[in-house]
Amino acid sequence: MLYSIQKGLQRIDIFGQTITLNMNKNAYYTTSFGGCSSIMIICLLSLIFYSNIADFFTKANVYYNSQTAFSNDPNYMKMSDENAMFALSIDQNNYTNFPFFNITMEQRSLDGTIKKSTTQIPLEPCTLNRFNNVVEYQGFDTNFNDSFNYLGMDQWLCPKVNYSLELQGTYSSETFKFIKIIVSDCQNNSNSTYWNPICANETAKSQYLQANGQFKLQVFQINTMVNPQKAKDHKTMYLDSDMYFSFVPNQLSRLANVYYRSYVINNDLSLLPYEDIQKEEIIVRKAEDFRDLTELGRNTDSIYATIYLRRSPFTEIIDRNYEKLGDLLSYLGGFMQIFKVIFGFFIAFYNRTSMLIELSNRLYDFKEVTNRSYVRKGAFDQNLGVITTPPDEMNIILNNQPNPDLQKVEWKQFIHKLVERSQPIKLNLKILINELSCGYFFNNTNSSFFTKAMMKINNELDLHNILHQLQEISKLKSVLLQKPQQILFNFTPKPIITLSQENNVPSRIELDYQNRQSYIRNKEETPNEELFTSLQEAYRTVIDEMENNESSLICQKTINFKLTKQIDDELGKFLRSRHMSCIHQEEKA
Repeated sequence: MLYSIQKGLQRIDIFGQTITLNMNKNAYYTTSFGGCSSIMIICLLSLIFYSNIADFFTKANVYYNSQTAFSNDPNYMKMSDENAMFALSIDQNNYTNFPFFNITMEQRSLDGTIKKSTTQIPLEPCTLNRFNNVVEYQGFDTNFNDSFNYLGMDQWLCPKVNYSLELQGTYSSETFKFIKIIVSDCQNNSNSTYWNPICANETAKSQYLQANGQFKLQVFQINTMVNPQKAKDHKTMYLDSDMYFSFVPNQLSRLANVYYRSYVINNDLSLLPYEDIQKEEIIVRKAEDFRDLTELGRNTDSIYATIYLRRSPFTEIIDRNYEKLGDLLSYLGGFMQIFKVIFGFFIAFYNRTSMLIELSNRLYDFKEVTNRSYVRKGAFDQNLGVITTPPDEMNIILNNQPNPDLQKVEWKQFIHKLVERSQPIKLNLKILINELSCGYFFNNTNSSFFTKAMMKINNELDLHNILHQLQEISKLKSVLLQKPQQILFNFTPKPIITLSQENNVPSRIELDYQNRQSYIRNKEETPNEELFTSLQEAYRTVIDEMENNESSLICQKTINFKLTKQIDDELGKFLRSRHMSCIHQEEKA
């Protein structure tokens, strides 16, 4: 039962490790070209991403979405010295001292059909500080000095300090609050507490009307423009001068409804994957929130223009957030993947070709077939890349040089010739082009060797071939060992790993690789003499066993004979030569 549970848990393990082969004792094959390319790509990406990373920390990238909400009963809105300012005037000279008409502002409230109330909002001449204080309170650095002085707004009327305008609902709402601005005949001392005008005479009015054909009510106000896509200064205050209403007493009257929207801006100030929302509410008059009606006047009219300021049924909701860390990493990761796809194909192709060439050189020797033969037994032909030392010179060397020096010279010469003789496949531009062109271009000897080596490697790595070789090993085990021997063989201990230094059996593959590297680095470098000594002693032991006539070593002699036949010709001749020289030295001693 416990075993079944354990196997069931293993089946659902999502962290299972992939089993792969290694090369050069590493799971990944890397090259210096790939390393240089990686550095170049990292530097290039750093240059490209520098601005993105800088924009992230300076909060230069902002995302937003907006929606417009509609309500038949829009909520409460309040205008005051902190968020709004109005300036009213009749288009004439010196209005506050000699007005043609009176301007009255009233707060109207309707609670159902029972309670109605009207509150007059006192007006007084405007001052520059009234406008600049609103901007300062909202946190802006701008001011209205130039506009105020240029327009002569000190001759305009503004609501009294600490005023309050309330807007709410519609005609069908339970609570309906709005502002009514009225233009009527001028009356002296109509507002003696705050504004004491002296009405202009009828002659001045008639002359103005005759010259201009109409009178004009001007309404200037501080308005706000919202740009949610801007990372900084997403809202701007300006002096809105688009509202003016023309009228002619007793001939042409004006009626207009002006609506104000509420902008709710939710600013997420956090750069990390959590919210830090700062809420803003702004009052905005949009150009389309305007309804104007022109009527014919009557001789009995006492009001010539009426403007209603109302709460718009529309509310703008804007959600703004800066680029999050996850968004930045996602963007950088995606861009990096694009670079890896574009440049990675060529780099991966180079690394793969380099790996296969190194694998081929470490597994195989490459040599063109020729009709040349060896000059004499015990000597090596120069054309075949083998040491050619005449017998007389060899005897002089054997007789005159100390044995250690002789070993050093011969071993170094042999390794150098062995490297030269192997003719390894060389990685160059031609072989890369040949591979990219599927063998169409630069199909030379080097590429032909590589193609043949790949065919052989692919055949040996084929699963069918690997399993077949394992079966052959099992068959060989059954042929060489009897059943009792097989049982004992199966219970031999596993290799033991200790913390002490281990003696590894040298191999030809590692020797070839190390000697090629050392040969490339420095041709004068002395190869591993300890390894040569081990190889020479092993050869001498095998030869001694072959020359021993004991009957118990007959099977071993057969194996040794076959083994010496498998040794490379040049290596075998070299070892025989060294063996003979050692015997000669012993006999001479």
